[in-house]
Amino acid sequence: MSLAIDSLLQERCAKLGDQLTVFRRVMRAVLIQDMRTRFGASHIGYLIAIAWPLSHLGIMTLVYAIRMSIAPVGDSPAVFVGTAIVPYILCFYPARLLAMGIPQNRQLLYIPAIQPLHLIFSRCILEMLNAVIVLAVFMFAISLFDIDILPPDMAEASKAIGAAIFLGIGLGFLNVVMCAIVGPHFLTFFILVMIGLYMISGAYLPPNAIPPNLREYLAYNPLTQLVEWLRSAYYASYDPQLVNKSLVYWVGGISLTFGLVGERFMRGRFFS
Repeated sequence: MSLAIDSLLQERCAKLGDQLTVFRRVMRAVLIQDMRTRFGASHIGYLIAIAWPLSHLGIMTLVYAIRMSIAPVGDSPAVFVGTAIVPYILCFYPARLLAMGIPQNRQLLYIPAIQPLHLIFSRCILEMLNAVIVLAVFMFAISLFDIDILPPDMAEASKAIGAAIFLGIGLGFLNVVMCAIVGPHFLTFFILVMIGLYMISGAYLPPNAIPPNLREYLAYNPLTQLVEWLRSAYYASYDPQLVNKSLVYWVGGISLTFGLVGERFMRGRFFS
C-alpha cells in the first residue's frame, strides 16, 4: 500500500515539475516577445519606456517644488511632494499598462501553448521591474541636488512602496477584464478616475490642514492612505498606526481576485 502511495506521489510530483518547466519556458518566451513588441529590438526603446514615467515623476515634483517654497511639513518641498507623487506613479502605470498587455500581444494567443494569463503575468513581471528601476533612478537623481531622500524608517517606506505596486497590479488585473467586457474606452474612464483620486488625495496638504468633514471622505481613498503611509516613514508627525493599511490591501486584493476570476470566465473575449 505504501509503495503504491509513494509511486503515485512521485508521479504527481514529476507531472507538476514538467508543468512548471513548461510554464517557465512559455513565460520566458512571452516576456521576451512582450518587450520586443513594446520596446523594439534595441535597448533604446526600453530606456524610453523607463524615461516616460520617470519624466512624469520628475516634472510633477519639480513644478510643485518650485511653487511650494516652504514645505507644509519638514524642510524639503521636493521630499514632501515626492512622497505624494511616487505612490501615484507606482500605482498608476502598472494598472494602466497591464490592461494593454493582451491587446498589444493578441497575436500570441493563436499559439496553443499560450493563454491570456501568460500575457498578463509577463506584463505584471515587467511592470514590477520597471517600477523598481524608476524609483531607484528617481531617488538617485534627487540625491544629486543634495536632498536627503532616504527616509528615517526605511522598512515602513518599503512597505508603502510595495503596497502601491500591489494596488497597481491588482487594479491592472481588474482593468484587463473590464476592458474585455466594456471595451478599450474603459481605460480612459480609469485614467480619469485615477487623476481625480490623486487630486483629492490630500497630496499637497497635511491632514491637519484639511477640514474634518472632508477628511472623513478622504479616508476612503486608497491613494490618500498610500501617501500618508509613505510620509509616515519620513515625518515623525505622521503616525503610521493611523494609516488604514488594510484598505489598500483590501482594494488591491479584491481587484486582483475579480481579475483572476474574470479572466477565467471571460477568456474567450480576449481573442477578439
